[in-house]
Amino acid sequence: MKLAAPDKPMALFLGDGTFLYNPVVQALSAARDNNTPVLIVIFNNRKYLSMKFNHLRAYPDGVAVKHDMFHGVNLDTQPPLHRFGEPFDMHCAEVTKPSELIPAIRAAAASVANGKTAILNVMLTT
Repeated sequence: MKLAAPDKPMALFLGDGTFLYNPVVQALSAARDNNTPVLIVIFNNRKYLSMKFNHLRAYPDGVAVKHDMFHGVNLDTQPPLHRFGEPFDMHCAEVTKPSELIPAIRAAAASVANGKTAILNVMLTT
């Protein structure tokens, strides 16, 4: 979308599971190489809940439900996701308190306006 509308601000809102299960490095590299700065906001609950919902939908009485064992859901050991942008010289920030959110969004938006992709890793309580 940014290539089609280079003068329009673009934002991507996604969860940490989606962020981790996609070609992150390639996408960040493409954003830098094609001069297409975007704001990336990651809502981070340290879980890939889509995986759990797929288990529940496909196998509502399955082993995962019976033993409360949903592989691929817990993302507690993930690295700091905002730091994925560092090798690409992107604006990288983590938000851990609600009071930090507005200043972080303003700084990230300013970065994007100045031509640099910004990644905000917004930590959620679970």
